[in-house]
Amino acid sequence: MAEADAQLGINFDSNKLFYAVSRPAQPGVISRIGYIDFSFDLTQSIATRDPDTFPGVCDTLNKLSEEYGVKQRRVVFPPSFECWSIIPKSVYDEDEERQAHLNILMQGTDTDATEAKWHSLSNRDFKLVSIRRKEHIKTFTSLLNGATPEQLLSDFEVGECWLKHSQYHGSFLTISSYNGMIGISSYLLGKLRAATNFTYDDIRDLPYLWLQYASHLPWIEGLHEHVLVFGDHSGKIVETLNAYWDDTPDIMVMDSLDKMNLKAGEETFSFPLERAFPAVLLSVS
Repeated sequence: MAEADAQLGINFDSNKLFYAVSRPAQPGVISRIGYIDFSFDLTQSIATRDPDTFPGVCDTLNKLSEEYGVKQRRVVFPPSFECWSIIPKSVYDEDEERQAHLNILMQGTDTDATEAKWHSLSNRDFKLVSIRRKEHIKTFTSLLNGATPEQLLSDFEVGECWLKHSQYHGSFLTISSYNGMIGISSYLLGKLRAATNFTYDDIRDLPYLWLQYASHLPWIEGLHEHVLVFGDHSGKIVETLNAYWDDTPDIMVMDSLDKMNLKAGEETFSFPLERAFPAVLLSVS
């Protein structure tokens, strides 16, 4: 059996798990892109470690790893499992101030049960914190058969993977679409500028929610050269929101390998390729 050297990228939404496999000996080439349908909600199964369904998800990933000779797995940590906030670096630098801020964000949840990860921003006077429950981290570690923090990426880190892969250093916005949630991230001169996410009940509510968030977060309506859209119902997201973006950006639904600057043996896919975009990036970056 050949030595395991492949990298497996994973993202999921609702009842679908998307995956991509690449090998370091073939840069710019994807060995495999696919998806697996489950008969249950994956997020709920993983969040609760449901005894009837979670072992099957783990088994599926183990079989994928064996089939493709995977050495490392990387997964997008669902935004619904995290709390994001941008705080002044002056708060971060002071232990008491930092802890008080985390207590406020967690709304009474014992901070000993959580883990905070800090991210640098283009404006060095601020930092972005993503807070995860340790029980969820433990679950994902089990899901990946052992995992380091570097293997559990936040949604906004997909854009950082794009920076690494594309070597693009201009300004761009990413819009990631999930079932009932969108993530928004802004990047400037090769660095993350800011990120947020929000849920919605009806896609027709998105313009109202967009304007509401933009009134408090002006970077959302900042000037961007590109808008990258991926995930569930990407086309509908563009149709609903593009009137609220400035007139200058090139809007790209990441629905083809050409747009991803990649090649693969497959030329057609049985599902919207933009839904697997995060998995593809995690496999090559």
